[in-house]
Amino acid sequence: MTADCDISVVVITWNQLERLKACLASLAGNAKNCSAEIIVIDNGSSDDTGEWLKSQPGLKVILNGRNRGVAPARNQGIAAATGRFILMLDDDTVVHSGCLDRLVGFMSAHPAVWLAGGRQLRPDGSLEYSARTFYNPLMILARRSFWGRTAAGKRWIAKHLMLDWDHNDDRTVDWVAGACFCMRTEAIKKIGPLDESYFFGFEDVDWSYRVWRAGGKVAYVHDAAVTHFVQGSSRRLFSRKAACHLASMIRFYSRYGFARPYPSDVKNPASI
Repeated sequence: MTADCDISVVVITWNQLERLKACLASLAGNAKNCSAEIIVIDNGSSDDTGEWLKSQPGLKVILNGRNRGVAPARNQGIAAATGRFILMLDDDTVVHSGCLDRLVGFMSAHPAVWLAGGRQLRPDGSLEYSARTFYNPLMILARRSFWGRTAAGKRWIAKHLMLDWDHNDDRTVDWVAGACFCMRTEAIKKIGPLDESYFFGFEDVDWSYRVWRAGGKVAYVHDAAVTHFVQGSSRRLFSRKAACHLASMIRFYSRYGFARPYPSDVKNPASI
């Protein structure tokens, strides 16, 4: 079946109306050399998001009566999408000029890449390290305990965040963070949609893992940029989001362990 457009942008929102407005404003007219559609899933917001979305022309809108979680809501977007590629975009992002064109161009030129993530920037313009290596137990310990403040812990964090690379070129990586990642629709047919057993967190790691295991590649696209106004609650040790993220992590590693999903002779990261 022929796709109706080049890229479907799926935005999940929950009680972030002002952020959502900024995100959608940045998407308006962003696709200059490709065709795009915008799909917004409101995950049971209690503010005015639903009513505002109903008044907006040119959007595909799905209104959930409750917060279904990230992966189930994104899968609703996937089911509604008609593009050759599907871009998952957080509602607290602002897309830079040319981002959609660059992602479509990159994915079209590299058929072996099934999943690609754009460059994520913090509001002050500094780099958010969204291209990462798969975790191992020491990386988890460094990220989730005071040990990460020691010299040894910092080395493991640096390896995980790939801090020895300036992120100014395109290359394959283990996985890309889910605030901005683009999946090939044909690849979703091969490996399936996002795993809905993850309520918050690790659905992006899981999808990247499954891509590599099925013979595809995951890549970082350095000049497809978004600014990410990230919410930090998942990093607080005793927050609800942190608890959900920890539960998702346990689910992931109980399923896959710590084995790499690609052959041992594959060098990753690698230039494309």
